[in-house]
Amino acid sequence: MNSVMDDNRLLTLINDRIRLEKFCSLLFEVYDLQYASPATISRCGMVYVDPKQLGYIGYFEKWMSKWTKNKNKEQFEVLIDTLQEKFNSYVGPLIDYIFEGTFEEEVNKPCDFVVQRTNLNLV
Repeated sequence: MNSVMDDNRLLTLINDRIRLEKFCSLLFEVYDLQYASPATISRCGMVYVDPKQLGYIGYFEKWMSKWTKNKNKEQFEVLIDTLQEKFNSYVGPLIDYIFEGTFEEEVNKPCDFVVQRTNLNLV
C-alpha cells in the first residue's frame, strides 16, 4: 500500500500491478493506528475528528442535495419530503436509543457493539 500512497501511485499485487490515476485518491477510515508502520504514517495526511463532534446530519443533508439540486427537482419533491420526514422521525431517536438507551421518557441499557461504531457509521 505504501507504493500507492507515494509518488509512484502503483499498487503491486502478486500477479498484477495497478496504477492509481492522478484524479484518484485513497481514503482510509481507521479506528486506530496501532498496527500501522512509520512508512505508512509518513505517507498519510491525518485528520482526527471526534465522532461525537462530527455528527451525521451534515452527511445526510449532503446526500439529499443530489435531488434538491437536480434540474427535474419537481419529480423528486415527494421523495425528498418523504426521506426528510422519515429521517427526522426515526434516525435521531434510534441513534439515542442505540448509544444512550433513551427513548422518549424511558431509559434502558445502551446497546453493546462487537465492533465500535459511531452514529455516522450507523446512519
